[in-house]
Amino acid sequence: MLNKFIIQKNKSIKDAMIKIEKNGLGTLFVLNNKKLIGVVTDGDIRRVIISGKKIDEKIDKVMNKNFIKIKDNFSRNKILEIISKYGHKVRIYPILNKSGNLIDISTKERLTIIPVYSPYLQGNEARYLSECISTNWISSRGGYVNKFENHFSLLHNGRKSLAISSGTAGLHLAIKSLGIKESDEVIIPNFTFAAVINSILYERAKPVIVDVDKKKWTIDINEIKKNITKKTKAIIAVHLYGNPCDLDNLKKICKKNKIFLIEDCAEAIGSKYKNKLVGTFGDCAIFSFFANKTISTGEGGMIVFKEKKYFNRAKMLRDHGMQDTKKYYHNEVGFNYRMTNLQAAIGVAQLEKFNEIIKKKIDVFQNYHNYLKKDLSIKFQKNEKFSINTYWAVGLIINSKKFFYKKVERFFRNKGIEVRNFFYPLNSQKIYRKFSTKQKYNTDQFVVKGITLPTFPSIKKDEISFIAKTLLNYLKKIR
Repeated sequence: MLNKFIIQKNKSIKDAMIKIEKNGLGTLFVLNNKKLIGVVTDGDIRRVIISGKKIDEKIDKVMNKNFIKIKDNFSRNKILEIISKYGHKVRIYPILNKSGNLIDISTKERLTIIPVYSPYLQGNEARYLSECISTNWISSRGGYVNKFENHFSLLHNGRKSLAISSGTAGLHLAIKSLGIKESDEVIIPNFTFAAVINSILYERAKPVIVDVDKKKWTIDINEIKKNITKKTKAIIAVHLYGNPCDLDNLKKICKKNKIFLIEDCAEAIGSKYKNKLVGTFGDCAIFSFFANKTISTGEGGMIVFKEKKYFNRAKMLRDHGMQDTKKYYHNEVGFNYRMTNLQAAIGVAQLEKFNEIIKKKIDVFQNYHNYLKKDLSIKFQKNEKFSINTYWAVGLIINSKKFFYKKVERFFRNKGIEVRNFFYPLNSQKIYRKFSTKQKYNTDQFVVKGITLPTFPSIKKDEISFIAKTLLNYLKKIR
């Protein structure tokens, strides 16, 4: 990718013209081997040609030696100072290491906006993808799919793992493979992403929306007990933002009432309940690997099962309902919910750095907590002492009458920070309201008072400090 925007000093003006025409950037960075020595733009080239220079002249004779550069160890404040001073005339900035070697290029927008999430792709992802392409194994057949599933099974106590196209596909397969059908009831939390309720509606079963714990934001055990009926077939426990649910009590309720426990671990890979990984407690569990998840394959997911019979059915349904032993013969109406070998290759590389990524995510939360804990208006999601939250997102509730997310989002964006609102509670959305079990929920103010901060593994400590100070200054301003 970077090669499109660089040219060696011994190349000609003509060579530079060809490269600039192809990259569409209007800029080239001139190198002496790896060291950046100059910058040349399409405007520079036009001017030197008009002045009478020949196009076979060496590019280092016409390049601009006085250019704006950014070192990879610059603080965020220093970068913002540079952008503020030169941003009106410089479109692209070179990023250099301490030796002066060009290691990346970046736009003003990329440098000034801290994204809410950025995948951590710093392992063998490119190498494994290249292998898939060079061997032509790019569809759902290929060795990396099996490797990814096997590695995932080892990580989750040997439970059978099935790679799938998305976390949503996993939820649907869970409902379908467990035999939940029309008129059956499935209890779900009010505070979750819509994929949870949609997966139930796909099979025309009935979602039963119950409240969440006001402090932990996960499904309320007492509300579950109030809403179990003879038609209840399953509970979907969503480990929201990485925070494990009350799994001991959930298992007791499910055992007593002979119903299934489905764990939604889309946001909680690596989280632990009493030193045991989430996803290993229920009858099945789903994981998401969307680009903003802790482990990412771009799109994709995984479903794991306690019992082999449900795994086998899910595997068949994932592959169009086809028999394993009789090609193109279908036992049921199935789906194409397969993961590609390309996605799985990225997944394998991600799992190789699993512990490193998890540690980074926990450190991100701890840094935010250290900066923000003294402000009593800021409420963090409550974690039990016996649980480990891996913090898919650092979410906060701001207990201030003057705090409104829509206003603060604009304030943060003007400061170069991307933030997000909480999920809209299901009962607040017209299409789902009829499945509510009560008029007033603990989540009624979550969208207004909730905010999620940038929580990606490679975020720098000075960026966290900048975000935290921005929030604290805003709260002082509105008091």
